Formats: sequence, C-alpha cells, structure tokens
Amino acid sequence: MSVLIEARADGLQGLQAGLARMAALGQRPRPIWDAIGQYGESSTRLRFKNQAGPDGQRWKPSRRAQISGPGRTLIMKARLLRSITHRADNSGTSWGTNVIYAGIHQFGGTIKAKGGGALRFRLPGGGFVTVKKVTIPARPFIGVNADDGREMLALTNDAIDVAARNRGGAA
Repeated sequence: MSVLIEARADGLQGLQAGLARMAALGQRPRPIWDAIGQYGESSTRLRFKNQAGPDGQRWKPSRRAQISGPGRTLIMKARLLRSITHRADNSGTSWGTNVIYAGIHQFGGTIKAKGGGALRFRLPGGGFVTVKKVTIPARPFIGVNADDGREMLALTNDAIDVAARNRGGAA
C-alpha cells in the first residue's frame, strides 16, 4: 500500500520547502524513532525508581528488599536497570535488555533446582536459605501505557513540526 500526497504552493517557496522537508522526514524517520526509543528507555528506568509496572501496579517487594529495610526490588546492584538500552533505524525502534534473568522478573515464574538438587541464597544480614524451588512474581518493567503513548505521539508531532519549519531538525 502506498499513499501519495501532492501539494503545490506556487509562489509560496516557504510552504513548498516545508512540505519538502516533511516528505524527506517521512523517507528517513530515524530521528523520530530514536526520540521514541530514548523516551521508552527513560520511562522503563523510571519504573525501577517508582517500583511499579507500566500499568501503575506496585511491584511485590522482594524478600531481600523486605529484610534489608529500605532496599529496592530489582535494584540490588542495578545491573538490570543499567542494561536498559534502545535501538532505532528508519523502520522503527525497540528498547529492552540483554540481561538473561530479565524475563523471569518481567513475566514471573518458578525456578527449580536442576537434577533434584537445591537452590541456595544468601540472606541480607548474613545466613543462607536452601529451597527446592522459588516462585518469582511478575514485576513488569518494559511496556507502554496510555501516558507513554501520548508522549510518543507528542514527540512525533514535534519532529514533524520541526521538519516543516526547519528549526534545526531532521530532513
């Protein structure tokens, strides 16, 4: 499917040039996708600070955070938080993490010891606990909510406005 929009503004070079810049932005929209990816990355990081998922539901505090006092869930050493990145090109954007244990925290699940053995965890303040399995509740941190959608639309509109006016923007 393709769409063709033709506009003529004989004698109005400014309008014609603005339309040309908007058309060029449509051919190379990477700056818009990059802005949206940066926003998604930032929004995801904010969820760690707020300890809540995209839907606004607070995460169930981890045992470590409960025992150690003011600790935060999913931020023991902040490896997962620091791993959030984005990638953008002319076809779209994505953001997320390559940390292997991210999925169990995003979706939740049960981890069982291999070969009938046991899992052993160090407790804050000393000591260990040994168990056959551990169930981790879902603590979603990646996602898009209605506020994110509105902000992403605003970023897109701003980029189009910049291109149309040529205020140092793309195109």
